[in-house]
Amino acid sequence: MAKTRKLPLVAICGRPNVGKSTLFNRIIGKSRAIVHDEEGITRDRFFGQAEWEGRTFRLVDTGGIIENPLDSISQKMQVQVREALREAHVIVFVVDGQEEITRVDQEVRDELFKYGKPILLAVNKLDNARLAENRYDFYSLGVGDPFPISSGHGLGMEELRDAIVAHLPDTADLPEVEEAPQVTRVAVVGKPNVGKSSFINAIMNEDRTIVDDTPGTTRDAIDIEFKWQERDYLLIDTAGLRRKAGIRRKVERFSVSRTLRAVRRSDVCLILMDATEGISEQDKRIMGYARENGTPMVIVWTKWDLIGDKEKAYKHIPDEIDLKMPYVKFVPYVTISNLTRQRLFKVFEHVDRVAEEAKKRIPTAELNQLMDDLKARHNPPSIKGRHAKILYATQASVRPTVFVLFVNQKRLFHFSYVRYIENQIRERYGFAGVPIQIELREGKPKGEGRGKS
Repeated sequence: MAKTRKLPLVAICGRPNVGKSTLFNRIIGKSRAIVHDEEGITRDRFFGQAEWEGRTFRLVDTGGIIENPLDSISQKMQVQVREALREAHVIVFVVDGQEEITRVDQEVRDELFKYGKPILLAVNKLDNARLAENRYDFYSLGVGDPFPISSGHGLGMEELRDAIVAHLPDTADLPEVEEAPQVTRVAVVGKPNVGKSSFINAIMNEDRTIVDDTPGTTRDAIDIEFKWQERDYLLIDTAGLRRKAGIRRKVERFSVSRTLRAVRRSDVCLILMDATEGISEQDKRIMGYARENGTPMVIVWTKWDLIGDKEKAYKHIPDEIDLKMPYVKFVPYVTISNLTRQRLFKVFEHVDRVAEEAKKRIPTAELNQLMDDLKARHNPPSIKGRHAKILYATQASVRPTVFVLFVNQKRLFHFSYVRYIENQIRERYGFAGVPIQIELREGKPKGEGRGKS
């Protein structure tokens, strides 16, 4: 098996609710970690990858360090935090710049000194010049020059990133590790009692997760390794997503947070829907959330064994999607039965196809030629004699798939024309199951040529 150099690791730590997850999201440039003003939302180590000034590194977001963890979950969380700190090459110690230094801050500092790692003190929530003066109070921690930042507003990020990169070890000094096999992460989501755990048990042909008729049996996200036709998958069994009004207990709120996190960190999201009930409002919310996050999707209709006239029901599916969720007509679907195991593995043919579609990148020259073709066939809209113009187009990223259109004036572009552009991109290039985001920016990027790819 091929070997590669292990990337250096940067750990973000601090007491609860100082903005660690917001900082994590800001550095990696994606909303991967859950952000909430309630303490204890981040319970596991959460990894991401970041790049700055030509250096690539791993970043880990940890749960808040607390003094006396009472329950078993909090105790395990503290073990996870310490493991991250032991593995890290650089530690970013985050404190709340709008509060006084607390005893817990001082105890965290004392513990960090024991690891003998470079420590960068990030004084967070300094959202303006007046608050930035608070950074001087934190010199008393004795951790060096404080970095005044606002992770929420993106202030001070360049200086902090520069410091992180400056303290990273040389890549040549890091050990070689075997490259991990390519794993497709598949989140299994849906409303409670739709058959998520039964689906995984049927796939594995064993009782790997708890199955019960009571909705909400699965409270946490469970990762299960699975191999099919020489391909590796990580199945993420999740708690059922409830309506907000139905989230009463704290544990249920936490379960929903874990489910949303599973959607964000998956390569493909299997959205299970009950074929005996049709598309519900909650199904539409789940689909909308996955679409907003740019997560590739496959719709899986469960309990197909309970359908009477299957041929008629199957022919009705496109009409129901067109009526209730026309914005996801690009998502493929399959009907299954967990009980009879009918078409269970057909699901993974769709997963593989959608995962490949999500990697697709369109050369810039081709994309701009498509824009020219669209303008020739369908004139862009105009307002009071001013015509909308697409100056330049490029694909900014994959997973999520984002196209950026540089235009003369954003206000001239009606949402229907933007949707038309998306449909034409799909017609020419596919992107089955992959949400497409189109961003409009005014002006043409400097130094860009039309033939560039």
